[in-house]
Amino acid sequence: MGTIEVVLGDITQQRVDVIVTAANESLLGGGGVDGAIHRAAGPRLAEAGSRLAPCEPGKAVATPAFDLAPVKHVIHTVGPVWEDGEQGEDEVLTSCYLSSLLLAEELEAESIAFPAIATGVYGFPTERAAEIAALTIRSLAIIDTIRFVAFDQETFEALTRHVARPVEESCPDCGAEAVPIMFGRPAEQARQAADAGLLVLGGCLVQGDGTDPQWECANGHRWTNGERDERRHQVAVLDAFTVTLGEDHGRSVP
Repeated sequence: MGTIEVVLGDITQQRVDVIVTAANESLLGGGGVDGAIHRAAGPRLAEAGSRLAPCEPGKAVATPAFDLAPVKHVIHTVGPVWEDGEQGEDEVLTSCYLSSLLLAEELEAESIAFPAIATGVYGFPTERAAEIAALTIRSLAIIDTIRFVAFDQETFEALTRHVARPVEESCPDCGAEAVPIMFGRPAEQARQAADAGLLVLGGCLVQGDGTDPQWECANGHRWTNGERDERRHQVAVLDAFTVTLGEDHGRSVP
């Protein structure tokens, strides 16, 4: 599991293998963070991007980093334009982070720096965007070093909170604290987490139709919150593993 960091600073100054830019569909450069990255990388970045455009919202493509060396690649991902939160914005933003991580893995990157995607001119609310970003990255921390680079104090504080925040779930019936249920054949690590009361082993048989419970409370009630809770559930399971092993959750903040 990769280490997740949050810093306040200039993303173009990060000494990482990959920098992610919050691009527009043309990949020709824009304002804010995207403009800063294009200025630092030089005009060849827009030339390379134009050959891959258009890029749909939620997707990601990679180009060389050109004058941003020692950075090797720039990953361009297009975030959602915020409307009212009911037009699939959360899903598109989640896809931006997932697509970028998977592409960075294909590029064999060991370190990656992300901006707070879509929180600038695209208008995505900072707190909500930070929660989505942190949960998504924590659920798939497949790069050795993952760094969020915040451009202002508000964004830094929001990302810091959500990277460090444990997943908490309460029973809708009795209000008791709940832990995640893990299905499948358990490894020793899962058994240890279950013995410590950090998760519940649900067995090997699953329906796979979205009805399998995700949570169990101290009073034995089980329920699922469906797809909208998928990342929270994954992160809760991973956190149970890291606590059992006595690790620091792979997260570091100043």
